[in-house]
Amino acid sequence: MVKRTLSLPGLGLAVACLWSPVVHTWGPEGHHIVAKIALGRLTPEAKKATQDLLGAEDFVAVSTWADEVRSQRPETYNWHFVDIPYDQLNYLAVRDCKPTPRGDCILAELERARHDLTDATLAKERRAEALKWIIHLMGDLHQPLHCIDNHDRGGNDVFVTVAGEPPPPPGVRLNLHGVWDARIIADRETDETKYLDMLTAEYQSQQVMGAPIDFTAWAEASHQIAVQYAYAYPGFSPGAPPPPTQVVALDKEYQNNARLAIDHQLELAGVRLASVLNSAFRSLRSSGTRH
Repeated sequence: MVKRTLSLPGLGLAVACLWSPVVHTWGPEGHHIVAKIALGRLTPEAKKATQDLLGAEDFVAVSTWADEVRSQRPETYNWHFVDIPYDQLNYLAVRDCKPTPRGDCILAELERARHDLTDATLAKERRAEALKWIIHLMGDLHQPLHCIDNHDRGGNDVFVTVAGEPPPPPGVRLNLHGVWDARIIADRETDETKYLDMLTAEYQSQQVMGAPIDFTAWAEASHQIAVQYAYAYPGFSPGAPPPPTQVVALDKEYQNNARLAIDHQLELAGVRLASVLNSAFRSLRSSGTRH
C-alpha cells in the first residue's frame, strides 16, 4: 500500500443532528452551502444563463434535486459517487466506472452533463436538467467518502459513536458516511448564513482556486482526503469494514480533523462549481450560440 499525505490549508492551525443507518450524499445544508458559494462567484453572464435555464426554480434549492429524484430514477443511483479502491492512487474508468443498470459513476455523468449544458442545440429542459446535475454532483464529488471504497459502501457499513454526543435512539445506528455527510456540519450549531460567511472568509484568505477544470483530479484528491482523514479511525483495516457488531469511537481529535477537511472541501466545491459554470457559458458565447 502506498503511503499518502495531504496538506489542507489551515489544518495545522486547529486540528439538524443526523442519525441514519444509510446516508448517500451531503445533507441539504452541505449542498446549499456549495451552491451559495458558487452563486456568489458566477459571472453576470453565467448567472443570467443559469436563471434563464432554471426559470422559476431557485439555484440553491435545486442543489438537492438529484437526491429527491433518486428513488424514482434508479438508473442514476451510481452517478453520485465513484468507488476508487482504498489502496489505489488513481481513478481507472474500466475498473471504477463500469456501466450498470444503476448507472456508471459521478465522473461519467459530470462529463455528460457538462456536454449537454454547453450544447445549445439541445432542448432547454435537457440543458436545465444537466445544470441541476452539475450543481448537485459538484458537491458530491468533494465529499471524500463519495470517491473511495474499502468494501464498506463508502463508509456506510462502518458504525460509529461520536465523543461528547448522546447515543442514538434505540434501534438506530450512526455510520461513518453519515458523520461526514451531515453530522459534523450539524454539530457546528450555526445556521447556513453564518457558516457560509465563515467559509467565505476562509477561502478568500486562503486564495482557494477552482481552475483548471479536471473532474478526475478532483475525485482523486477527495479520495486522498478520505484515506488520510475519513479512514483514520481507530482500528481501521484496509480491505474490509469492522464487523457489524463493532462500533468505532470517533474521538475529538478525529472530529476536529474531519471538520477542517469538510470545510475545505465545501469551499473547493463551491469555487470549482462556479468555475465549471462560468467556463460552460463562456464557451457558449465564444461559439456564437445563444443560451
